[in-house]
Order: sequence, then C-alpha cells, then structure tokens
Amino acid sequence: MAEKKPQQSEKRPEDCPCTPEEVAMLEQKGFKIGEKINFGSFSKVYRAKFKGKDIAVKVIDLTKTSNEYRSKFLPREIQTLQKLKHPNIVTIHKIMTINKKIYIFMDLAEGGDILDYLKAHGAIQEPQAKVWFKQAAEALKYIHDHDVAHRDLKSENILLDKFKNVKLTDFGFSRDCFDHRTGRGVLSETYCGSAAYVAPEVLRSVPYNPRLSDIWSLGVVLYVMVNNILPFDDSDLTKMITRQINRSWNFSSKVEDKLSTELKDLIRQMLEPDANKRPTITKVLRHPWLRDTSGVTGISLTAKTSNVVGKKK
Repeated sequence: MAEKKPQQSEKRPEDCPCTPEEVAMLEQKGFKIGEKINFGSFSKVYRAKFKGKDIAVKVIDLTKTSNEYRSKFLPREIQTLQKLKHPNIVTIHKIMTINKKIYIFMDLAEGGDILDYLKAHGAIQEPQAKVWFKQAAEALKYIHDHDVAHRDLKSENILLDKFKNVKLTDFGFSRDCFDHRTGRGVLSETYCGSAAYVAPEVLRSVPYNPRLSDIWSLGVVLYVMVNNILPFDDSDLTKMITRQINRSWNFSSKVEDKLSTELKDLIRQMLEPDANKRPTITKVLRHPWLRDTSGVTGISLTAKTSNVVGKKK
C-alpha cells in the first residue's frame, strides 16, 4: 500500500502577514486572514474570516514602528478601541498579540470609504451627504462625550458598511482630552493627522483644543463630500496656513449653485480659523441643515464614473 501523503493546508495569500505557525495559531482561535485591502504608515488591513463571518483585521508589525508609536500612540489606540461602542464606529471583535505583531479584528467595511465613493461616483449629492455626515457627526459627538479626540478625521477614515451606513475608524492618533484629576480640558501639542484636513492651529504648532480641531477636519470632510475637491492645496503648508486664516477658499464652480444656503453656512462655520469661534460638535448637530435626514438610504455603490477627488488649486 502506498504511503498516504499528509493533507496540505490551504495556500496562504502571497501578502499574508503571518508565518505558517502564526496562521495555525489564529486558525485555532477561529480566525483566517485573506488578501490585503488597505495600508497605513504602521499597519496593513486585510480581509479576514471569523468562524465563517467576513471581517477585517488590522495588523501592526511592532518591529517596523517607532519607539514613540509603541509607547505613546499604540496604547492610546487600543485603549480607545476597547471602550468605544457606537453604531457608527467600527466594532472591534478581538485584539491579540502574536510574535511582535498586533492583530485588531474588526468589522469589514464592504462599501469602502468615502474617498473610494468619490473616485467612483464624483461629488456626493446633498441629501445623501447629509445622512452620511450626520452619522459621522453623531459618532464624533459620542467620542467627544467620552473625552476622546480623534485627531485624524479624513475621508479615508470614514467607511461604509454593506448597508451603506458610516463607520468611523482609525484611532491611531486619538487621545484623552480631559483630565479628571484637575477637572480641566487637556490641550494637545502633537502635530498629527493629514495636512489637507488639519486645522490651522495644528499646522502652526501651538497648543490646541483637539475637540475643536476635530470640528475643522470634519468640516473639510463635508466640503470634500459635496465638492469632490479639497478646499486647500497642501503642497505648500506655509501658503496653506495663510489661506486658512484668510478664509481663502471657494466652493467648486461645478456644484456651488446646487448647494443649499444652509449647507454652505455649516461648512463656513466649521472652517472657522479662530478655534474659539468654531462650533462644538453639539452645535454642529443642531444646525438647521441637519434637521431632516429622513428618507435617504440604500443608494447604489456601483461605480458610474471615474471622477477622482483632487486638490484645490
């Protein structure tokens, strides 16, 4: 009788971050990692399965990160992810450390992110933008109410699930913004986030209120949603700061006449260069533009155009 060959395990994807031993350890716990779908400065995101359910996993290779990231930003991210539970924030299923890699298993955003949508469809129509923006704003209010600032709000960090609902993600730069021992808010001094979405006080490297800088960033997201361009060119940060402070930006000529007065007013309020005059997230949610978001759900995510979000010139 011929010797029976051992059964071979399913072939790993070429870009799988795990060694065969790590794959076996994860499979024992019910997790299987698939192909890569996104990446950042210190991490990569892959499709995954947990007991047959489609999810995603963020893999952080600690050997490729800085000391500051490991000692400062990563602990904050993990702490934040573990305490935040909201329908418009990505749900975390499990966080594991295996051989100097951290695996954060989370919901899979099957609809991609807002930037993906813009690339496929062009500018988002105002009624749908209102629904998605309100969901993002409610998630941000929940975060701020828990004394946490996101500090990296941008179109790529606002995901869409299979039901076309917003899921806020990527808390790598989040931090507490209230000191319960003193009863005072905590100012930030770290420059972080994506330059095109960052508030002027952050770019100027002065101590800033991170909640109010989040408002600016979310205002840029709203602008991008309905214009399909960025309000500022970030190729020269010195010029960009000047344009931010001088309110030197305009709505795209392609959509300006189509946008409501209320929407334009909200964007102007959120892109207020004086942080002390910028509205809180509570005031943003009370704005007249957000009074009615009923009746707009379930739009198609099938690509129709090849429009790509661009920089404001």
